[in-house]
Amino acid sequence: MAKKFYLLIILSGILFSIVTAQTNQSIKEGAPKIYIDCGYCDMNYIKEQISIVNYVRDRNDADVHVLSTSQRTGSNGYDYTLYFIGQNEYAGIKDTIKYTTFGTDSEDQSREKLVRALKLGLVKYVYKSKVADQMSISFKMPQAGASSGTEEDPWDFWLFRISTNGNFSGEKSYKSLRINTSISANRTTEDLKLNFSLSNNYNESKFNYDTQNGEETYLDTRRSQSANASLVKAIDGNWSWGIWLGANSSTYNNIDFGASLAPGIEYNFFPYSQSNERQLRVEYKIAGLYHSYVEETFYFKKKENLLEHSLGITFSLIRPWGSVSVGTETKNFLDDFVNISYGVFASTNLRLFKGFSLNLFADYSRIGKQITLPFVGATREEVLLRRKQLETSYNYWAYVGVSYSFGSIFNNAVNPRFGTSGGGTTITFSN
Repeated sequence: MAKKFYLLIILSGILFSIVTAQTNQSIKEGAPKIYIDCGYCDMNYIKEQISIVNYVRDRNDADVHVLSTSQRTGSNGYDYTLYFIGQNEYAGIKDTIKYTTFGTDSEDQSREKLVRALKLGLVKYVYKSKVADQMSISFKMPQAGASSGTEEDPWDFWLFRISTNGNFSGEKSYKSLRINTSISANRTTEDLKLNFSLSNNYNESKFNYDTQNGEETYLDTRRSQSANASLVKAIDGNWSWGIWLGANSSTYNNIDFGASLAPGIEYNFFPYSQSNERQLRVEYKIAGLYHSYVEETFYFKKKENLLEHSLGITFSLIRPWGSVSVGTETKNFLDDFVNISYGVFASTNLRLFKGFSLNLFADYSRIGKQITLPFVGATREEVLLRRKQLETSYNYWAYVGVSYSFGSIFNNAVNPRFGTSGGGTTITFSN
């Protein structure tokens, strides 16, 4: 046993000497330290393409904090905004760079656009650093015959999409099949947003259970279809109005056919042009509903017409120290002001101090009246498989995550060996 112990010490010493023998060549002396605040970015690609700076793991260690925000566009892409915030010797030096990706862009095309935007934003910081002499700037010559005017869109901002996807899995006593199909047409400009969509969803699960009397099979099948259309129109920099139409069916929700028509109005206390940084929106809708039910409801209805109104408030804020989004909604049927439904949600991503981050999402709803609930209660099988909507006066969901990191502030190295996990080696001794 002692020999094994000494062998382990020797192996550990060899590994330690290999690690400590590596120099700090990846740390660039005099280069600005950059923290890229971006959850979707391919950091390995960025480090390979922009190697003139140092990358750090925490914004408090950075000379430049790059904060990324995004909003979906009508082309099913994203409009990105990069905020460059100077710190330490670069305090007070700020910049904003925007770029857009399209739904047809590949992953490689999207990350190329990101790197190009990062390079543009970092120029003024690198220029003021000790590594400025390593920087080079080049410009592309315009192509012959290229027009400098506004490019015309032959599709007039319309985007059409047809998609289908499915997955299946199984083992000896369980099989699952899911198929989803959708068609959509969207047109988005700064003042007008049009959306049309059709969808069909089919889910099937089969369970086999061995009993004393033989094998029993439980089959869970769910179907849902929906058709939706909406129009949202800008009134000015703070006001908008819209109208929503919908039709749907759902075996889970006991709806054989449902239809809705809902006009609404919204006020944003901050200009919509600042929506990447902050929003405080208040929206009101009034909806006409028609429901035809699969089974008679708890309120002895096979079909009915209803009027419902709702009021919602949402506040969102994005800052270098993190992001916060909170909101609430209340609604009720216009013939019933006793059974009022309301809900609240909160989402935060906070960097409270160096190396420490807190992620929180919580959602709670108080259900006033379940008008679609079947009169006949669910069987034990339907309850266990959640085949039908069940009676409840509330629902909630929450997630909490805390992380703390410490050690080297630098994050320059790119090492893809054995995948992103880094691999590893296990040494096992046995008698």
